[in-house]
Amino acid sequence: MSEFAIRWNERYQNNDTPWDSRLVSKELIRVLKDHSIEPGRALELGCGTGTNAIYLAEQGFAVTAVDISERAIDTAAMKANEANVDIRFVLSDITDLQMVVSPFDFVFDRGCYHCVRKEKLSGFLNTLKKCTRPGSLWLTLSGNSHESDDEHIPKVSEEELKAELGDLFEFVQLREFHFEDEGERQGPLGWSALLKRKGERAD
Repeated sequence: MSEFAIRWNERYQNNDTPWDSRLVSKELIRVLKDHSIEPGRALELGCGTGTNAIYLAEQGFAVTAVDISERAIDTAAMKANEANVDIRFVLSDITDLQMVVSPFDFVFDRGCYHCVRKEKLSGFLNTLKKCTRPGSLWLTLSGNSHESDDEHIPKVSEEELKAELGDLFEFVQLREFHFEDEGERQGPLGWSALLKRKGERAD
């Protein structure tokens, strides 16, 4: 197990997971509805304990969910079994994904891009390139540089988002929103970016 994996696994073992609100992302629900995204093959990068992956499966998506923490994957698989949904869980570093995949229609990450962008952006984008095709949609929820009160969440500016992601993806929608906090309190300010993979589809 890599040092990176050990670090994340220890956080789940110690319940040091302030990002895990145990609530389905309201922004994910909104985007699926507002943009009429039909169920297809979905990938969640950094699925944690599986709350959003389970929601996607319940909406009819064929879901693959990836996380670097074995503890998180075990918990997510148990929750999926209790919810009676079929999800493929993969234990892997999302910046060095080792599974063989055909392209996904929809990719979701809640806070992964902003965690890896400073050290492992190239690997993360390679994963996205491998797992998508022209026309695939990716919803990424990240910290917002306009948020001044929360010191724990990594923050990204609008200019950084466009510079780092704009070569591979076009922006369908970029808006500010608030993350959920435990107990449904309003969490920190974030960016919601819905992106579409550039290029012409072969089919």
